[in-house]
Amino acid sequence: MKKVRDVIRRPPVWVNPEHTAESAIWLMRGHGIGGLPVLDGRELVGIVLYSHLLGAEPSRQVGDVMTPAVPTLDVETPVREAAVLMAEAGFGRLPVMDGGRLVGVVTDGDLLPEIGRSADPLTGLPWVDALREWAILQLSSGNEITVLFADVDRFGQFNKVYGHIVGDEVLKGVAAVLRACTDAETDVLCRFGGDEFCIATLRLAEQATALAERVAGCVAAIDVPGIAGEHIACCVGLYGGKRTREREHVHYAATVNNLINLASRDCTARKAPTRHAAVRQRTGPPGAPRLRLGRVSVVYREGVAEVSVSLEWAGGSAQRDSSAVLLEGLTTYSASTSAPTAEEGVPRLVAETTASAVQGLLPEGYGLSVTDVQVTPTSRGQTLVSVVGEWAGPAGQIAVAGSALAREDPMRAAAAAVLAASNRPLGLVLALP
Repeated sequence: MKKVRDVIRRPPVWVNPEHTAESAIWLMRGHGIGGLPVLDGRELVGIVLYSHLLGAEPSRQVGDVMTPAVPTLDVETPVREAAVLMAEAGFGRLPVMDGGRLVGVVTDGDLLPEIGRSADPLTGLPWVDALREWAILQLSSGNEITVLFADVDRFGQFNKVYGHIVGDEVLKGVAAVLRACTDAETDVLCRFGGDEFCIATLRLAEQATALAERVAGCVAAIDVPGIAGEHIACCVGLYGGKRTREREHVHYAATVNNLINLASRDCTARKAPTRHAAVRQRTGPPGAPRLRLGRVSVVYREGVAEVSVSLEWAGGSAQRDSSAVLLEGLTTYSASTSAPTAEEGVPRLVAETTASAVQGLLPEGYGLSVTDVQVTPTSRGQTLVSVVGEWAGPAGQIAVAGSALAREDPMRAAAAAVLAASNRPLGLVLALP
């Protein structure tokens, strides 16, 4: 982990408050620098920048034009953390101190090359070393972390079938979705390598699990030009958040590496049943039927929402249950709800109504329920609606998730997100002989 002491490029040059503006300018020009720390004896009392001296009387004292109480960096501050502190302070250069002694000045130009070496040029995400630095800092501060490891399914197929340019677009799309799902206050996101991404988070175990489900659902909503009809998915493994006592005599770097490895293994373990289900789906009858969104109507008056959703089952036939109910051509399933709710609760009501419409298509013993709905603005100015739910069947319950971009209507996107979550398990159930 690089520290500020590793990027100091020059010995300290300073002025005192009694120096004149003219002498400060000559010092800056002579050393090719844009600012000087101001010392009163050995005490740092401010910084004077070239911009402070423009237009100042040559005989004016530095103490009259300097910025006092300037923030400082410690020699042991990690480079990435120093860049954040510099940005927050609004200065392009900051003095570096070692136990109260000035040892140099670093600029944003000194820090950026070091940070840039750790960034992926394709996605703009940092590489895993940045995540490791952050995670080590959190563990050494007594915080507990969880690591999520995401792997894009069948990524090699995109490169082989559509070419590497399209494959790169898939990776950029996944990176954008992951940024929208994470929060800089609690999470650090990186590209691990290839089609793999990693998140370290301070969220509690239950919240980290919800984040993993949301990531999987949001990735499923990605729309990449050139691969119309192709399904993008990722598997997310996670590990951590289980410490019950303080760590003693631990090697934090080894702990972080272990968490990443275990999250990766959990991702691999979760992929096995996913791949099996995908094989079953691909080997089903040609032109497998699919549930499509029909009409979504929402009327909101005086705190009451009236919601109506219709779904269309088209493209084939399926046997619902032992009584051999056959669906042919186009069949419509509808559900309506009227309930009091705050305006921000309407998307959830739409999602629940859509789940009720889906229920009309399910065989006995199967069910779909909505557990969470999130409406999130993306970095591109769009809105992403994500739904997390539970799919119940004879074998038990599984978590499902789906997302949809609200291109014009967030209510329709809430219904579409439910379909994104249910289409795959629904297709498997109704395609089974």
